[in-house]
Amino acid sequence: MATIKNKTRIRYFVAMTGVLATLSWTSAASAQQFDVPEGFVIAPEADTATSNDWTPITAVRPVEGPFSELSTISLRAVRGDVTDPEAWLTRRLTAEIGDPGAVEEVFSSPDSPFSDPVFDALKKSLPDLFAGLQNLGRIPLHFCEDPTTGYNASGEFRELFCNYNFGPVRQFVVLRLQDSGNGWYFTEIKTMNERRLRHLVAIANSFTVSN
Repeated sequence: MATIKNKTRIRYFVAMTGVLATLSWTSAASAQQFDVPEGFVIAPEADTATSNDWTPITAVRPVEGPFSELSTISLRAVRGDVTDPEAWLTRRLTAEIGDPGAVEEVFSSPDSPFSDPVFDALKKSLPDLFAGLQNLGRIPLHFCEDPTTGYNASGEFRELFCNYNFGPVRQFVVLRLQDSGNGWYFTEIKTMNERRLRHLVAIANSFTVSN
């Protein structure tokens, strides 16, 4: 009987340890939160950082579809302190062009609004367009508005709003830097659709950090 009781206690201890570990993991994972509405998904961000300035945390994008990768919120934890938020954001404006082949599919998909013959000339010019952009190294700041101060569910942040025009195609990029009181967070919003931009900004405005 004593042996059975001991085995029961061991199983109970192991089970409770697993529960506590799960609760601890959930707490850590929910420390940074967005209110994600129906039609969007949240997942770990791939480590695409080109420097040691931040650690990727998570990404929010529309549900899986032919254009879901073009609209994304990326949340990163900044490594170290930030003494000049405006200068820090300015240095982040590097040209992240991506895979030209993937973008070409945007013009080839039968469901794409860019598959119309009116965009044929732009499609043919894509190789030269990407070659030129990749050689820029840094995207000129004249595509961006002056840095502004905004507010979301976690308080004040500094923001750069940029609108790049490639012929009839636009790329919106919004960069935010925020001191949560327990560390700095860098949020990047990217989309080619103005209506989707409003959706992503609304989600980004719900950002909270729990202790």
